Amino acid sequence: MKPDVKDGTIPVGDEQEAPTSDQFDSIEILAEMSNTKIEMRDIVDKWLLLTYDIPHTKEGDRVRREFLVEATLVGATQHTESVYLLPWTPAAELMALRVGRAGKAVVWTSSLTDKAKAAEITAKYDHGIRATLDEISERIDRILEHEKAGRVKRAAKMLPKTEKMLFGMDEALQARGSQPLILYLTLLKRRFSFLLVKGN
Repeated sequence: MKPDVKDGTIPVGDEQEAPTSDQFDSIEILAEMSNTKIEMRDIVDKWLLLTYDIPHTKEGDRVRREFLVEATLVGATQHTESVYLLPWTPAAELMALRVGRAGKAVVWTSSLTDKAKAAEITAKYDHGIRATLDEISERIDRILEHEKAGRVKRAAKMLPKTEKMLFGMDEALQARGSQPLILYLTLLKRRFSFLLVKGN
């Protein structure tokens, strides 16, 4: 079940109010308590554009699959075929290096000066991350349904992938610095930890 908060904390649909500085306070306190460094930003202005050409070999296909899974987890936005836009982070640079080992990868980095374009790209990126968070939420719902129906083994099989997806979003959201998305992830982590406690 997706959180439905209408006060701007967690966006509903495509519309999202710009957070105010006092709305950042709660997430900054959580970050400080958990010894996490988060820089809150309304807009991402530094991007990495990765283009790749990986041969269709056993190794190339494996690297491509791994990249696509990892890119999805960090909310990468597909610009065109074999062209992805990611926030410029160390994790994005490492992904580009791994892709480059299997084929040809070209990386451009840029800082947008046009605020309207930066906001548009950020919204598209956030939409991708939100879709992944929604998928995680749906997986948690299915796990609960399986447990309720007595299909404990099926529920247990879903746990590892759900956990990987959930905790794979940490770095992406820390790099992004979006309070609504970080709060959504925090709620999902709480729901997931409840499943683990309940299962033991």
